[in-house]
Amino acid sequence: MKTIKHLLPGVLALMMLVGCSTMSAYEPPKEKQPHALVKLKYKYTDVKPDTTLGARMMIRHGARKDDDDYYRAFNKNYGVVKADSTKPKIAIEALKVHPGEKTDVKMAVYFYWYTTHSYTTYVNNMPMVQTQQVYNEAACTSDISFLPKAGKVYLLDYTNPNIDRDCRATAYEQIKLKDGKFKLKPVARSQKS
Repeated sequence: MKTIKHLLPGVLALMMLVGCSTMSAYEPPKEKQPHALVKLKYKYTDVKPDTTLGARMMIRHGARKDDDDYYRAFNKNYGVVKADSTKPKIAIEALKVHPGEKTDVKMAVYFYWYTTHSYTTYVNNMPMVQTQQVYNEAACTSDISFLPKAGKVYLLDYTNPNIDRDCRATAYEQIKLKDGKFKLKPVARSQKS
């Protein structure tokens, strides 16, 4: 029990530090600024029952190093997955992005749930039961890079056949045809996760 008493201040300090270092929100181009439009399409096959389904996208422009920061551009929950037959739909989302620089994107479909853990600590030799709710997640993140051009429309097509592996993404430029339809021209593919 002495070990827990000695570790507790360090654990609390670490929890505060992690809580303060959240990812910043992405700032899309302003109304009159040049931009590219990016549509996000998520497909998933496998599910984790009794969890909540979510999808997210992080982005950075002009990264010079692998550890340059990403920004949170999209993160949305789609409801509870009760069983294998329950698959909430993920609608296509769109957002404006800054054109002209290499753009790195991380896309993921994730399932999350909470578990409760109880443990005993001692304060002034008195036992105290502490309860903690812990966030758990199963996800697969796909990395893709492409160069968006001003005035163009892109589709980022994410596919996840398993919960936590084998996901992939393809970036397409959406080219408008004369009859009002469009075709998709591949511009980038993710590496296999």
